Amino acid sequence: MTTNTTDLFGDRLNAQRVSAMHKLSRDFDKSLGHSASDSMRDAGMMFGITKHPQFVRLEDGPELPTKSYAVVRDPIPQDKNPKILATVGKDWTTLQAEELGAMLDPIAEQYPVEATGWVGDGQKIFLTLNAGESQIAGEEHNLYWLIADHRDGNGSLSMAFTPVRLTCMNALVTGLKQSKVSVSIKHNKQIHADTSFYLDIFNQMARTQDSVVEAMNSMSRNKLVDEEIESIINHAYPSASLPTKLKLSNGVTADDVPSNVWKRILNDKKEHQEEWEKRQGRIQRIRDNAMVRFNIFNEEFPKLANTSWAVYNAIVETEDYRRGHDASATALFGSRAESKARAFNKALTLV
Repeated sequence: MTTNTTDLFGDRLNAQRVSAMHKLSRDFDKSLGHSASDSMRDAGMMFGITKHPQFVRLEDGPELPTKSYAVVRDPIPQDKNPKILATVGKDWTTLQAEELGAMLDPIAEQYPVEATGWVGDGQKIFLTLNAGESQIAGEEHNLYWLIADHRDGNGSLSMAFTPVRLTCMNALVTGLKQSKVSVSIKHNKQIHADTSFYLDIFNQMARTQDSVVEAMNSMSRNKLVDEEIESIINHAYPSASLPTKLKLSNGVTADDVPSNVWKRILNDKKEHQEEWEKRQGRIQRIRDNAMVRFNIFNEEFPKLANTSWAVYNAIVETEDYRRGHDASATALFGSRAESKARAFNKALTLV
């Protein structure tokens, strides 16, 4: 591993921290005791979505039907215009926010709604439900269920267990599909099944809570060697893939093509090689900073030093607080969350 420790965080680690899920929330800490429906309504999340067939308009005027459909969000007070959220297939089925609220109302009686929000123009709406507190690795953690409905054509209705480490507000996102402790329900005709079906699913997930906490505690009891530590970081941040054009030109020699073509290939290879090296350099820079956070964790918590828990937390902290798109949801639903999930899975295999 190189030692490029150029700081990615600026003053973010010194400022008052807010966990990733709460940065995006529109009603944080105002919903306690309210029903899910009331909390969503207070946050302005009850906008409707509709599904419409898409057509191709030719230059001479005729419109040809396609097999695609547009998911359109109704106008909202902040934006009087309808918005296209996604392109989907014929089997994709809408789930209205009101339907989701009604589904979650009985659950919120046991797990109060704490935060609500949406991403972009409404491509994702989400709620966090308060599941109490627990000691993990000797520290207090707030426990949440993150409920998210993805209307972007690529996701599902998901329910995920997400502890937040209180000392640093790191959101330990372990509820993604990759980490095997979540449920995802596709947007097909079955999404409107009886509420009792969803309650049963949620109750099953709730019963996994203790086992997930125990898995996390087990990660705090092992000791890793350098190669294992590096393997977790590299698994969280895999090397950049070669650009397609660079792959295609590999193996081609000057004897295979005319000289003018070979000259163009060489120019393209140089350009794409430089592009790949820049991408790989960015990944290595993140790896290096994760290692810095790991070493700092070891100094602050010597009893947990060099454990799977230490490496995982270093990666979570890197993803939650390094510079980037603060208003995006990648720490919860996108690339940063995926890095956390890869780290969690790999770290757990070394216990």
